[in-house]
Amino acid sequence: MKSPDILDDQENKLRAAERDALRMLTTAIAPLEPDAADVESLHQAAADLDELFLLVIVGEFNSGKSTFINALLGAEVLPEGVTPTTATINLLRYGETVTEHKSADFVTERTYPADFLREISIVDTPGTNAIIRRHEELTRTFVPRSDMVLFITSADRPFTESERSFMETIKEWGKKIVLILNKIDMLASEEDLHRVMQFIGENSVVLLGQKPEVFPVSARLAKRARATETFAEREALLKASRMDVLEKHIFTTLDEAGRIRLKLSTPLGIANRVLERYKTIAHDRLDVLAEDFKTVQNIEDQLRIYGEDMRREFQGRLANIENIVYELKERGDLFFNETLRVGRIRDLLNAKKIESEFQKTVVGDTAQRVDDATNGLIDWMVDQDLRMWQSVTDYVNKRQAVGVGAAPGYSEKLIGNVGMSGVSGFAYNRDALLRSVVKEARHVVETYDREQEATIIAQDMRNAVGVMLGAGGVAALGVIVAATVTVAFLDVTGITAAILAGAIGLFVLPFRKRKAQEEFRARTQELRDRLSSAMTAQFNEELTRSMDRIHQAIAPYTRFVRLEQERVSKADSDMTDVGGRLNALRQQIESIGH
Repeated sequence: MKSPDILDDQENKLRAAERDALRMLTTAIAPLEPDAADVESLHQAAADLDELFLLVIVGEFNSGKSTFINALLGAEVLPEGVTPTTATINLLRYGETVTEHKSADFVTERTYPADFLREISIVDTPGTNAIIRRHEELTRTFVPRSDMVLFITSADRPFTESERSFMETIKEWGKKIVLILNKIDMLASEEDLHRVMQFIGENSVVLLGQKPEVFPVSARLAKRARATETFAEREALLKASRMDVLEKHIFTTLDEAGRIRLKLSTPLGIANRVLERYKTIAHDRLDVLAEDFKTVQNIEDQLRIYGEDMRREFQGRLANIENIVYELKERGDLFFNETLRVGRIRDLLNAKKIESEFQKTVVGDTAQRVDDATNGLIDWMVDQDLRMWQSVTDYVNKRQAVGVGAAPGYSEKLIGNVGMSGVSGFAYNRDALLRSVVKEARHVVETYDREQEATIIAQDMRNAVGVMLGAGGVAALGVIVAATVTVAFLDVTGITAAILAGAIGLFVLPFRKRKAQEEFRARTQELRDRLSSAMTAQFNEELTRSMDRIHQAIAPYTRFVRLEQERVSKADSDMTDVGGRLNALRQQIESIGH
């Protein structure tokens, strides 16, 4: 056994280390919006490190709790009776005089000059079968704080339903429990006592997962023994009460080293329970966030693929428009070969006739075809844009359903509704953001004016092409194309007329025809290039605008997922560190006195 000085020094160091661990745990769980009661339990655990050893007495009313305490203290400290006499929680402390005052609602603090109370405080709780809601709340606050629980059951009603239920609560906190079978003097024989003890032992294993120490006593006989002046009678009553065996066990367990071990273990039990709860919450949230991140990533991937598919298909649709211009060039080549020749000198003198032929055979339905192809391109863009919004709406809507309503209780487990007052901030914010994305996407889909969108894109496209080709932006795209090639032709026919007027057509005409063809080809190629450049630029702008709208719609949700992943991951990592400290402290505490 270590000397008291060494023990005190070791104890003080462990107390300080436990306070640090409790403070670190409080900080670690803060990002998880912890229940105020859990935070308070950690603060109380730190404060209780400076308090005396706390012995909590629980059991049904009329199981003899008050009688047992009076027998233990050797005095009438608490009132006794056949009706529920403990309507409040009694906190017994040592005092030079007998005092009584209410320290809180339903909590009465009493002092008494009993040596037992010099180093141990006792809490007497209302009966488990007569606890009103407020009593129950207060009792459950004292159980976690207890350094040892004495669970008293009566020999005439051993292990009642209310006692079983309350014992499950105690088990959750990992408390050291000593079972006391009181009123054994009511049993007719040792065989009856053996059966009751066996019954208690078997049921306690089922409830606690291990067999606790069980002591049969008669608190009533123990009280009579202390009040008896005759030595022989006192010894006989005390032996019959078997209280001396229990007291020996308590005082052996609660020697200085034993008290310190249990006292220092109590905050660790509280800390571990809180730690396990919030580790589970953190892991559940990280699971949700991992799926949320996959949702965000899936939408991002879909948008990327959507953009790639759109650009690839756009090239095919643009090629159709370019082919219309290419066919125009081919018809122009044929027209010049057949028209600008000596055999048609008379026709060449008639500029209006040549222009009419040009419009009919070369230009033809080019304007309409370009417009039709462009409108088809625009309709396709509008349809794909709407389809993408519908896809996002459905996808996020499904994710929202999985997160908040997959099965009864699923939301609470998954998201961690830790607050007593309702949904946690995490759950509320996540759900609100998901609903916001769905609402915005659904609003876009429901209010999507296909004709208006097509009109806007068409006007933007025409303006872009018009600026590129130097024509007005209000005309149809096909008209711009037709006007451009017609101007090129008129330049050629003007040159031809000038040549003919100078009577040198026979010598210059072949040269001029080749030059006209080259100029026409150059103009149509330039037209194709500009048209392609202008339409590609406008398409990319429209595609970017469409994708940006979706990005903006999901951006708050995306930011939430990423920030929460960082916050919860850090909280989980911090809790892991605290868990390591708690385990190290437990090992040190278990070594006290050895």
